[in-house]
Amino acid sequence: MNTRNVLADESLPVRQPWLTAMLLGSAGTPAAIILALPAPSPLDAILAWPLVLMDRLVGPGPNVGTVEEPVYEGTPVHVAAGVLGIALTWLFYVVVARAVIWRLTRSALAR
Repeated sequence: MNTRNVLADESLPVRQPWLTAMLLGSAGTPAAIILALPAPSPLDAILAWPLVLMDRLVGPGPNVGTVEEPVYEGTPVHVAAGVLGIALTWLFYVVVARAVIWRLTRSALAR
């Protein structure tokens, strides 16, 4: 059987795997961030680990409250880390989606 003919008749994930992965990653990133917000600490680190990692790397920021009731202020570094964390989370989900698409199309073509 000619593989070229099989691929010509296939759907979008086979014809455009990176586009499909970007679409899935773009849908998965907000879903993971929304699910990670109210989640307890271990689950948020699993769902949106690049964002959590960036948040942990920059630290809490300056304390503008009292010692008994600390209130931490965000800085431009926190904003930049948040944007970078969201971008890295999106990239992570795009790569995961592409790996899943690659695996599924590879097993479908092997049959």
